[in-house]
Amino acid sequence: MVIDDDDINNFLLGHLLKKSDYLVESTMFTDPVLGFDYITNSRTENKEVDLILLDINMPQMTGWDVLNELRIEGHSLQKVKKIYMLSSSVHNADMEKAKEYPEVSGFISKPITINFLSKIFLEIIDSKQGVS
Repeated sequence: MVIDDDDINNFLLGHLLKKSDYLVESTMFTDPVLGFDYITNSRTENKEVDLILLDINMPQMTGWDVLNELRIEGHSLQKVKKIYMLSSSVHNADMEKAKEYPEVSGFISKPITINFLSKIFLEIIDSKQGVS
């Protein structure tokens, strides 16, 4: 799942997902409120979300706002395996803030590379198979 208001980044990311060696079902939201609603509804529908790529700087809600609201919901994060914060600019404050959220697996500077996506997919597959 991608929550990012940047259409160009989403287009490139969609292309990378198709190009990857992994069969990936992806859902993209340019509106963070709709992305938040999808995550909270996934819990009630008993769906798991393996990965969220969450942009930090968006209108209406920042990535941090989305995370804070999900924390309030609490149970919504139980079905999410990995969350990576995205940003087109590298600010040490954002990188440090990401470390304050145990739910966040890391910080990614855009654009995302195919190698980085492959690494994340392998980690998710290994975790599902119980490999450490």
